[in-house]
Amino acid sequence: MPSSEEINMSKMSLLEIEDDERREQNSGTRLIDRDQRVRTKPMRVLVLGMCRTGTSSIRLALRKLGYKTHHMDAVIEEDPTQLPYWQEAVEVTFFPDQQRQVHLRGQPPYGRAEFDKLLANYDAVTDFPCALYAEQLVKAYPDAKVVLTNRDYDSWARSMESTIWWIFGSKLSYFCGATNLAPWPLGDFTRFNHACFKAHSNSQYKNTPEAKAAFDRHYALVRSIVPNDNLLEFGPKFEWEPLCEFLGKDVPSEPYPWANDGKAMKKRVRGLWALMAVYAGGSIGAPVAVAWAAWRWREAISGFLGSILRRN
Repeated sequence: MPSSEEINMSKMSLLEIEDDERREQNSGTRLIDRDQRVRTKPMRVLVLGMCRTGTSSIRLALRKLGYKTHHMDAVIEEDPTQLPYWQEAVEVTFFPDQQRQVHLRGQPPYGRAEFDKLLANYDAVTDFPCALYAEQLVKAYPDAKVVLTNRDYDSWARSMESTIWWIFGSKLSYFCGATNLAPWPLGDFTRFNHACFKAHSNSQYKNTPEAKAAFDRHYALVRSIVPNDNLLEFGPKFEWEPLCEFLGKDVPSEPYPWANDGKAMKKRVRGLWALMAVYAGGSIGAPVAVAWAAWRWREAISGFLGSILRRN
């Protein structure tokens, strides 16, 4: 766990980015245009399956094989200062002008130059937010190998309804995102997830025909833009052999990793919900309820905060 000095430095970095955002709003340009990062390694692997399709496990697998892999957890655990950039990326790439922040209207979408900055230190990606940019990333990195993690839709939808859809489809999450009263970086993270699902499925948080259509459309898109000889259909059975053969890597002696199963993920999102509840209660002047909620869900909150404060 990082020291208080490291946490304070991260908070200062986020404040600096927020200052940059205000300057960008005045100048009418994008935040990414001021960023000076450059790519440090070639992009080699794009894992473009939806979240909750084995993306956390393949992140661990790719790490074992020597790749530095971007994942939604990286946004929270490694560098929350990415959040304003990803929020900007969603808006300029997927939203019509009238749905963007005013200073982003008329601005071009993210492409190779922008992703080289935002993903400068990564040579592999998996999970949201990157899976949302399947078409843009395949175009930007045509030499990268593409892995499509698969899961039966009905199984996937049940998992989403008890985890990600459950939390970000709640009125509580919209309240925390809209009021910005939640602790750093929870408010920004909540708004960003809402933007992602607005872009992906027009904000579907239940197993609806529209949600299934968005799921099917995503997989059809990836299959249509990636040549067969550069695409690995991976799962729902996940093993080292096909992945390593596709990537030209030796097969590790240890079992293929398994991470973020349903039970663990439910615990994480309930910790997030409890943290939102504590701050929402505080914002409307309910100190007794806040104190009770903080005590009632103390373990869940502690677990979620631990995941925020960890560094890989």
